[in-house]
Amino acid sequence: MASEKAVDTPHHKGGKGVRTFLATLFIALAGTLILWISTDGGRAFTAEEARRLEIRENPRPVPDWQLQNQEAEPFTFQDWHGHFIVVDFIYTSCPSVCLILSSNLRNLQKDFSAAGKSDRLRFLSISFDPEKDTPQRLKEHLSHFSADFTNWMALRPTSESQKKAILDFFKVVVIPDEYGGYTHSAGYHIISPDGKLIAIFGVDEMDELRSYLNQALEDRENASDN
Repeated sequence: MASEKAVDTPHHKGGKGVRTFLATLFIALAGTLILWISTDGGRAFTAEEARRLEIRENPRPVPDWQLQNQEAEPFTFQDWHGHFIVVDFIYTSCPSVCLILSSNLRNLQKDFSAAGKSDRLRFLSISFDPEKDTPQRLKEHLSHFSADFTNWMALRPTSESQKKAILDFFKVVVIPDEYGGYTHSAGYHIISPDGKLIAIFGVDEMDELRSYLNQALEDRENASDN
């Protein structure tokens, strides 16, 4: 006897299509929900953006480590309380992004000095290669960028454990490369006058950083007048 061949009726085909559509819709909605939850309501789509968002919403007190500056003198963050501080992380033999970081700080220093706003603003460049970055090399680095040492300082950790603690706190990623240098994250970390990490900006966000600092300094001045 010849076997019977199953034939899809129009109704059967329609039911299959509806089930496929509903399954696809469910997967899409589930994926969207997971993305929404994992990116803090859709606001943070990368680990770096999430880090910046977390700092804006939950400023953290910066520990008062004692570091060494370009004059081989001790320095603590407490020394500059009362000022907004812009912090970047460098190593002086860096051939690329560190030069951009320092060039941008030089421009910021010049701009705010020209505007008469440098009295409440400070800059710190912290080396994560303290074995090579002696105080003399840090001083040469600042001199190369015509830094005004009264409000721009270069620092080095005084121990390996301190370096790790600092990088962990600021969540700066540093990976040695095969050429004796480093691949590292880059940005500007803003510390408030009361010693809290309150914001982070990328190297490509200089306009946003300027606007933020101008507004912060203005708000601080208005608060002191009242």
